[in-house]
Amino acid sequence: MSRRFAGLAVVTLVLGWGGTAEGDVTVTSLFSDHAVLQRDIAIPVWGTAAPGEEVTVAFGGQSETKVAEDNGQWIVYLAKMPASSEPRQMIINGRDTTTGQYTNTIVISDVQVGEVWLGGGQSNMQRPLSDDCDAAAAISDAAEHNMRFFNVTANGGNVASTVWEVSGTSSAPGMSAVHFYFGRHLAKNMPNVPIGLITSAVSATAIERWATCAGSGRLYKGQIVPLQPYALRGATWYQGEWDARGSQDSSKYYDQLPCLIGEWRADWSQGAFPFYVVQMPKMGIGSIHIVRDAELQTTLGDPKVEMIVTIDQPGSDVHPPCKEPFGSRLADLARQFEYEHFVAARSPLYNADACYVDGNKIGVVFDNVAEGLRSSGGELAEWEIAGANGSYVAAFAKIVEIPDRINDTVEVWSDYISNPVSARYAFSTNPAENNLINSAGLPASPIREVTPSSGLCGDGSCDSAEDFCNCPTDCGLPSPDESYCGDEIDNDCDLAVDCFDSDCEYDPVCTLPPTDCSQYTNKRSCNGAATCRWDNRNKVCIAN
Repeated sequence: MSRRFAGLAVVTLVLGWGGTAEGDVTVTSLFSDHAVLQRDIAIPVWGTAAPGEEVTVAFGGQSETKVAEDNGQWIVYLAKMPASSEPRQMIINGRDTTTGQYTNTIVISDVQVGEVWLGGGQSNMQRPLSDDCDAAAAISDAAEHNMRFFNVTANGGNVASTVWEVSGTSSAPGMSAVHFYFGRHLAKNMPNVPIGLITSAVSATAIERWATCAGSGRLYKGQIVPLQPYALRGATWYQGEWDARGSQDSSKYYDQLPCLIGEWRADWSQGAFPFYVVQMPKMGIGSIHIVRDAELQTTLGDPKVEMIVTIDQPGSDVHPPCKEPFGSRLADLARQFEYEHFVAARSPLYNADACYVDGNKIGVVFDNVAEGLRSSGGELAEWEIAGANGSYVAAFAKIVEIPDRINDTVEVWSDYISNPVSARYAFSTNPAENNLINSAGLPASPIREVTPSSGLCGDGSCDSAEDFCNCPTDCGLPSPDESYCGDEIDNDCDLAVDCFDSDCEYDPVCTLPPTDCSQYTNKRSCNGAATCRWDNRNKVCIAN
């Protein structure tokens, strides 16, 4: 028999891997009319059937078959596909391998291939577009962009009964405002690529409910696990308000956010996909500044985690009324780091290794300054400095102008602190005058504490300009010989590196025959072999 997959009146849908069907093939509700599949990676399609039943999935000229396991679960993988706005059908057939008879057919229509993003968190990710300050204009424009929504949030958290909807005046009002603006910004800048947005957020929820490694993980099990392993590009995250309240131990967030990201990635089995975090904006909640710093430290500790800074947004309401800047800044991160668009998307973040002490001043060096640091108005404010006792006082601050270099440094000082130890910036729940931005207009992240060394050999800190050759007292003693011949490091400090050092004369890295030039992994060891040379364009070692 044949059945059309439309809305909910079709087959018994499964929640993730849960449950089995008696005979008929079913597929998770993520594969419904108007679905968007992730381009350029393998596409898992899964559901249930009778044990031993043969399931065939056909889409885009592909056809893959799988026999259901003893527990009735099945999954097939379609090969990666390019983006396509063509409305195509996915056809899923079940066949009884004993009788050879087909059991049922599921037809899923208007399926496109593009970019899929997941949005998670609490109330500020949940908050619908209908509540936004620009709701009327955004809703009236919603149908003009090729977006589709899988809105678990608006469906009360029930993944199994949620289906894909096309962006329009009826579907957009209930969509997360942040996620809507994120998708719209991508759609405007990638008009030929369908955008699929999956949203799963619940108001007034702590992070421990969204990861088992952080706590109970109840919402993770109910509203995230059933989405796995649907292929996606990455995730956005706007949460932390609940964890900043007085009754909460906000310091746990330093461990909880990285563990959440790690658990989601591991359970998705899609590698370290990008994870974009909204740093908490201004609000009068007791420990929100601790959560902000935990979000910053998570970003600094993971190359595939990015963060938008929102401390410049007006007001101190726990629910900022205008979400377009939040969504568009998140989208700009994706544009820069996933889609290679020329856009300055990162806010200035301090570089702890480059910061320094110079007399009574602390120099705070920033990355991501675009064409240089700026003030958004007036003298720099919200800076503090502390001496050895750790007591912070208000400080003066100025952007240092360095010849032949972009302005990436703020020097901080106070007439009351002659020997400064640490500095901080906008480290309060609701800073009033934070005004440090980059030339792209993006605000600098608040800083809980930066404690640079003096930059002098012998201060006990191995600084960025020091190593075991020029400062063994801070960085440790050098090796007695060239202990590794392929690391581009002068391990024994004799001014001869890798294959140029006589210690490496008989090392396999330096004695490979010409046909093995590809085994050299860096320019120095490659050029150290007489029969090889470094191909700088392709960054590989080739035979002469």
